[in-house]
Amino acid sequence: MHGEINTPAFLPDATYGSINSISFADATSAGVDEIVTTTLHLELGLGSDYIQKFGGLHKFFNWNRPILTDSGGFQVFSLIHRRSSKHNYLTNHGAYFKDHKTGTVHELTPESSQIIQHKLDSDIRTVLDEPLALDASHEANSTSVARTSAWAKRSKMQFLELEKLDSNKFAEFNALDPQLGSRPLLTGVVQGAGDKKLRMQSAYELAEIGFDSYNFGGLPLRPDGSLDLELSEYLVGLLPKNKLRYAMGIGTPDDIFALAHMGWDLFDCVLPTRNARHGYLYVPLGEGDVDYKHYSVLHIKAERYKFSNEPISSLKHPSLENVSRAYLRHLLRIKEPAGMRLATINNLNFYSKLLADLRAENN
Repeated sequence: MHGEINTPAFLPDATYGSINSISFADATSAGVDEIVTTTLHLELGLGSDYIQKFGGLHKFFNWNRPILTDSGGFQVFSLIHRRSSKHNYLTNHGAYFKDHKTGTVHELTPESSQIIQHKLDSDIRTVLDEPLALDASHEANSTSVARTSAWAKRSKMQFLELEKLDSNKFAEFNALDPQLGSRPLLTGVVQGAGDKKLRMQSAYELAEIGFDSYNFGGLPLRPDGSLDLELSEYLVGLLPKNKLRYAMGIGTPDDIFALAHMGWDLFDCVLPTRNARHGYLYVPLGEGDVDYKHYSVLHIKAERYKFSNEPISSLKHPSLENVSRAYLRHLLRIKEPAGMRLATINNLNFYSKLLADLRAENN
């Protein structure tokens, strides 16, 4: 494990091995201490064998802080559900998909996902699961839960073999107690969509297998796009309190605030970086155009900021000290990369301050 994770924590998405528009030095300056990157994109784009020869992700990125890798399953299953064919399909053994760029057909199994993540040498590794939408049918949901549990067992067996661990040594380690030594962490993914009984079944079966962390599988979003707070609170109550609890894909500052108070520990989302590139900036409450519960949004490309000499927000960052709203507006309107960089730094700086405030509440 490269460093410690202080919770609650937000992990920006370094999807293709980088946080879009900024350097890792920029990320560090904005208060980022851990990142999540995408196993499948790295495997298809660079190859885990290459990264292993280079010395692993930390050496390749020159990032000596925690890195979490996903299993690759979310991208594969999104493709399968969206474009099912003789090349894109699912069995109990694993998932099969065609790379649209090369035409090559690939296999992703619980074992191969762990082998890839082992070669990447990430700090937190995710088991392969089958994600479904909240409104999935009961039949599909039941099948997904059973398959997810079976794959979780296979994933853990492969992880133990790769790390030369036995089950007892694995169980002795507590990710929340840094005094007990260090090894990569393995996180299970709870499925069950919107069915509470199946969520309970999935959570209990995964707890029986035993993991360092438990993830909220499938985004807990209602049809209108709002977060299902009831389901989020129900699920966190099922998970072991002495383990990390990871709300994957969450979210907005208000959603993070709400789920952190429920007991969720880890969050990741593309929103702060993606929105930054479109001029959608997160600023302290009362400093933007639209106020939410715990933050405001500044639509920096709006006409009203054409002559604004105001700073972006009251939050301090060296790169933003002498940048006016008018100038950042100009950079983004002409699609200047420097503008995307500054906007991304602003948003990650805001998220880092939000999480620091939430951690301070726990002390």
